[in-house]
Amino acid sequence: MAEKIGKFGASGLLIMLACSIVILKNTWDLNNDVWFILNCGRYVVETGTIPHEEFATMHEGLHYVMEQWLTAVIFWKVFANFGANGVIALTWIVGFILMFVYYRLCLYISGGNKKVSVLLSVFVSGLISPTFITTRPQIFSTLLFLIEIFLLEKYFRERKIWTLCALPLLSIILINLHAALWIMLLILVLPFIAESFILNFKDISTPFLPLILAAAGIFLAGFINPYGFEAISFLFVSYNPEIHSGILELAPASIKSPFGFVIFSMCALLIVLFTKKKLPWRYFFMTFGIMILGLYALRNLFLFFTISTLSLAYAAKDWHPFDKIFNLRHKLFIPLFLLCIPEIYFICAKAENSILELHLLTKIIFALSIIFLICFIFFYRNEGKLFSEEIFILRRKPLIALATLQIIFFFTWKIFSMPVQHYEPYKAAADFLLTKNRAEDIILWTGFTSGGYFEFRGIKNYIDARPEIFALSNNHKEDIIVEYFKFHNGELDHRKFFSRYNFTHIFITTEDLIPYLMISQDKENYRLLYEYDFPGSDEKHGRIFVPVKK
Repeated sequence: MAEKIGKFGASGLLIMLACSIVILKNTWDLNNDVWFILNCGRYVVETGTIPHEEFATMHEGLHYVMEQWLTAVIFWKVFANFGANGVIALTWIVGFILMFVYYRLCLYISGGNKKVSVLLSVFVSGLISPTFITTRPQIFSTLLFLIEIFLLEKYFRERKIWTLCALPLLSIILINLHAALWIMLLILVLPFIAESFILNFKDISTPFLPLILAAAGIFLAGFINPYGFEAISFLFVSYNPEIHSGILELAPASIKSPFGFVIFSMCALLIVLFTKKKLPWRYFFMTFGIMILGLYALRNLFLFFTISTLSLAYAAKDWHPFDKIFNLRHKLFIPLFLLCIPEIYFICAKAENSILELHLLTKIIFALSIIFLICFIFFYRNEGKLFSEEIFILRRKPLIALATLQIIFFFTWKIFSMPVQHYEPYKAAADFLLTKNRAEDIILWTGFTSGGYFEFRGIKNYIDARPEIFALSNNHKEDIIVEYFKFHNGELDHRKFFSRYNFTHIFITTEDLIPYLMISQDKENYRLLYEYDFPGSDEKHGRIFVPVKK
């Protein structure tokens, strides 16, 4: 089997299949941002144009840079043909490829140490993958960053110029997929340039000039996009600390949260690592540069965990865990353990979904998975050997089949037993509005989180989760995002604010708690039409009001 798969190896494929099961468990939901992304993609496909003026909200004449237009088109084409599950499936497929590239990169950096590469891949895929394997453009940008580092590492070690020639192509792809993170392509070249510059004093043959030319190629290739320099400079004109600090994902990491504890523990581990080990300069610059970005904003943590952890692969290249515990095919232990997770998760965490209520196809696949696991346990006990490949059921080929079966099981279970999604309350509210009104007759106030879905349904509203679009530095007209946060914080009188825009309807949730309470109590000026409790939350509620005509 290993010969058929080639240099990637059956073990690597098995590991990635096993890791992907964990990824699949964590990614079966649409990120809230996907709705304005889908709306943008639909606009580009239906009109055949790349917009330079904002089209989805109630505001007119806002200058607009659709910095993720290609991602939007890809997501929309998939959504139009396969629905929400298709977009989720696409995310999982790209996530699988991403984790395979990560595993191969760890393998390359660690000098072929499979055990260390497996451990890092399991850690990143199992615990951290929800931060980047999601229905947002960063699923693509993370993959491109890993490919770039792979190419740079290969050039730095093997001096093959062709690996650098591919970098401008990555630049063209990323500037159109996710312009906001395009600058990272240049940032990731800097550690390699810095190390080559330092080493150049000792050895004139170190690869300094080609890396400079590669960086120049990345920069020039970035201009190949519909917006030119505006896309390149998008990040620099979009961020305002006074505004964005109020958005959770842009807030700095905090050690008070469990996730923050993991982050700071990782930082401490890396600091100790660099004091104890003699690592190349490029890993030092790359690790601590990305660490600063990760601590600066929670949104950057996917960069921290996928890039900073690469230095661990190099530092542990001579480490061989488990050798003293058992001396057989232990590299199969972790994937085998992960293969049991879906059944454990299904039986324990999702017991409310009775097996008898599942779709027939899901029942059959679930039964086959259980039979496979029982066979594994039987042969293990019968032969008395620990993961010996002399037993057919324990060889890589059937294990790959089992992992694939588990993945299919998850797909069918999720497709036919779809839980309540995060957007269900917004969908119900939009359905209510559209049964009584035409979309073009509605001028809707929504909060930051909910706006994207209503725009997707064709309803013009006040704001959505694109803070940069509503900033004066980007739209060249007015600071709508500043006004929103003042209203959100109770600094603006709700009656004057609403009368200014002549809203026909107000959809407000407890996320905007102060305005929610003020409007709910102001029964003289606002009439309640609709109310919805968010599933799984005792504290989050949504309401639709209309102004009382006097």
